[in-house]
Parts: sequence; C-alpha cells; structure tokens
Amino acid sequence: MRSRRLRTGFAVAMGQIAGWVSRAVGRGGGTALPGLVVDYLDPSALAHLARQLPGGVVMVTGTNGKTTTSHLIRAMLEAAGWAPIHNASGSNLSRGVLATLLRHASFTGALRVPENAIGVFETDEAAVPRVLRDTRARVLVVTNLFRDQLDRYGEVNAIAQQWRDAISALPGSHDLCLVLNADDPTVSALDGGSATTIRFGIGDPDVGRDAPDHASDANFCPVCGGRMRYIRVTYGHLGDFVCDNGHARPTPAVVATDIQADGWEGTAFTLKTPRGERRVSLPVPGLYNVYNALAGVASSEALGCDLEPIASAIGTFRGAFGRFERFTIDGRRLVMVLAKNPVGMNEALRTVVGRGGSGHHVLVALNDFDADGRDVSWIWDADFEILGGQVSCLTISGHRADDLAVRLKYAGVIGSIPSSGTVTVLGGLADALDGAVLGAPVGGTVVAMVTYTAMLELRSLLVRRGHARAYWDDAGVNSPEVTAR
Repeated sequence: MRSRRLRTGFAVAMGQIAGWVSRAVGRGGGTALPGLVVDYLDPSALAHLARQLPGGVVMVTGTNGKTTTSHLIRAMLEAAGWAPIHNASGSNLSRGVLATLLRHASFTGALRVPENAIGVFETDEAAVPRVLRDTRARVLVVTNLFRDQLDRYGEVNAIAQQWRDAISALPGSHDLCLVLNADDPTVSALDGGSATTIRFGIGDPDVGRDAPDHASDANFCPVCGGRMRYIRVTYGHLGDFVCDNGHARPTPAVVATDIQADGWEGTAFTLKTPRGERRVSLPVPGLYNVYNALAGVASSEALGCDLEPIASAIGTFRGAFGRFERFTIDGRRLVMVLAKNPVGMNEALRTVVGRGGSGHHVLVALNDFDADGRDVSWIWDADFEILGGQVSCLTISGHRADDLAVRLKYAGVIGSIPSSGTVTVLGGLADALDGAVLGAPVGGTVVAMVTYTAMLELRSLLVRRGHARAYWDDAGVNSPEVTAR
C-alpha cells in the first residue's frame, strides 16, 4: 500500500510539473500532456483519483454533442449547488480526464475538492470502456451514435458493442444510471433492459420529416435485426421508429414539445420532466442543441436535482467553444460551427438555411489530420445541395480545400453563386478568414463551418488577434459573445 501511494504521488508530481512546463512554454493549456505522463508512470492513477470524488462521476459520450452537453450539465449542476470538476477543454481521452483531476490533486495523490464536488467528464467514444471501468461513473450519458472517423472507430455497431460490453463488465454491486437518447434506435437499446435508465427525446410532431437522411446509420433494428420504419425523423436517423417485429421507440421521461426556433438567437421549447414542466429558451440554435439540453436535464434528474435551477441554467447557457460560438470582428459577426461528419454538417447547413433569406456569407474548412480522421469521403454523404442558391460569398479552406471545392461544385453550390458574389479557395485559414470577413458588409454575418482541427486552428488565430480567449480557459469557454477591444 505504501509503495502504491509513493508511486501515485510521484506520478502526480511529474504530471503537474509537465503541465506547468507545457503552459510556461506556450505549448498548450496542460489539458492532455500531464495525464499522459501520469498514466505512463501509474496506470492506476485515474481510478485512484476519480473514486475520491464525493459526488461520483457523470460521463458524457456520443458522436455529436458531447462537449455542449457536458457544458450544459456543468452549468445545471452548478445552479443546483454542486461543484463540478469538468474537462471543459474537451480533452476527452483518459489522459484528458486525468489532467483535469490532477489540477485538484496534492503531491500525495489526494484530491483537494469540496464535499459537493462531482466529476463531469466528456469522454471519447473509444475511451468509454477504460474511463467507465476506472471512474465507476454513477451516470453515463449517451447523446447519439452516428458514423464518424471510420478509419479510427470502425462502424457504429462496433462502437455500440464496445459500450454494451463495458456496461456489462461493471461489478454487480455498481449502481449505474444510463441516460439515453430515446430517439436513437441503437442508443436507446444499450441498457438491454437491465440497468437503471432515464431516456430523453423530442415529442413535437411538427418537428422533422418523414424519412431519415440517405446516409442513415440505423436502417435495421438493433434488437432483432428487422427492417426499421420511421414515423417521424428529427435529424439523421433520430426520431420515432418501429421495426417490422414491433420493437419501437421507448417513451422518454424527459421531453421537448412546442419547439420554436429563433434563428441565431436560439430555440424555445416546453420542457416536460417527472418533476414538472417549464417553458424554456435555449440561447444556442439548432434542434441538436435541444437534444443536448434534454440530455443535461435527464442527467440532473438522475442526480435528483430540482427543476427550477436546471431550467434557469438552460436560459443562461451560451454554448461551448467552437459550437455556434460568436465573435465580432471589424463590425461583422463570425459564427463558428463545428461540423465533423455527415449528420453534423447536414444540421449545420439546415440551421444556416433555416434563418431564411439568401445571400449568406459562408466559410467552409476541411482538414484530414488525426483528430479529424484521415478519410474525408464523408463529405459526399453530406447534403451540401442544401446550400444551392443560398450563398452569395463562399470561401473554401483547409488542408483538403481542393477536395471540398470539388464536392461543392458537384453539389451545385458554386454554380449557383450570383455574378455579384465570390468563390474563393484558400488553403490557409488566416487568409480565408480575412477574405470571408472583409467580403461581408459591416453588420453582416459570416458562418464558418469547420472540421475539428480547423476549428482549433481558427480559434487559435482569433486568440492571437485578441478576438477570443484560449479554449482551455474556463472563463472563455462558457461566456457571451466576445468583442475585440
């Protein structure tokens, strides 16, 4: 026991030194390297530190919405009187969770946190088995499961099986509550009818369409393999479903009805929960952000939180970095939207077009680095055709700008740009940003739809120019629109 404490203490000390050096030399915010160092020196450190949290751990995973949902949960729990320990930077592998815990650890490996501390850890899909096993999370939130980075994750069925195996591997004495999206056929079936489960979903029959996107990842029932039939689709393959053998969408406990979108300003909806209902206004746009809010509410329900502070937190939420984050540059508004897979891009496109009118100023950037996934063939499954006739100034950028330009040409977007408009292909994001912003009128809006590493690069550029704060700085992560001074 003494030798283990010494080993953990030494690993924690080395990790904290690595974080200090990383920040001192300007190589990042110490959001991953410290955890990598500690994990190498003591693989048991994550379990040792996480299980000291008095309130336990809430894990958040899924293809889309992890970061926003975890930020929403953090805001809700703070409003309810908890003290969340949160990997707010989005560093969501086990090393990122460890780095977050290290900031609250002593050199002896003891956590220095208040009695109401609770972990809120966004977790990469592939990291779920390790993080769930080590932290013994009391709540596991799953937002959705879409095709993403096939070269890294494989098909969605493989990921779902990994999650099921991880849940089944927990000791029988472990009391885990699953918070699942009832509208996702694969996610809603993860509990296998055994774990304590709270489901959330959209209950507005006027929202959505009759059929899923052509790139749907849920054409067959995850329970019996029968053909899936949709009564209503909200987005992607989410919606109200039933298979040929009668396996249907389960009834969610947390529901959004009477949904009303208000452009960039957000979405209002009626929130129905086991603790009552409230009319709320979420200040970030997009139907998928309504889902994120519902996931947060369901998580709060699992923890026994009162509804009033939770509803209040929804109304004051301002989004996570890079996810409909807004900046003012030279009198123009820049709206940054992360879009990293077909479903995410489709919803970003629909949100842009859903504002009404035409003549939009759009910057689209595509990268293919490790964090993005090397395979960019997914752009051919994204419905860029939605933008046809809607854009007056189009700027295409990123490491794979030429591939993206070809896709937009075949989608008819480039050919629909009016003669008074512009189409520009610039691989460098700095030049692309300058061109896109200067091409918009003063008071106008530029929408930047970017893949993950392009988002990080664009934010880094904005930080250097004084338009934003570093994303690992909590003060700059969940705050209103930033205006350059």
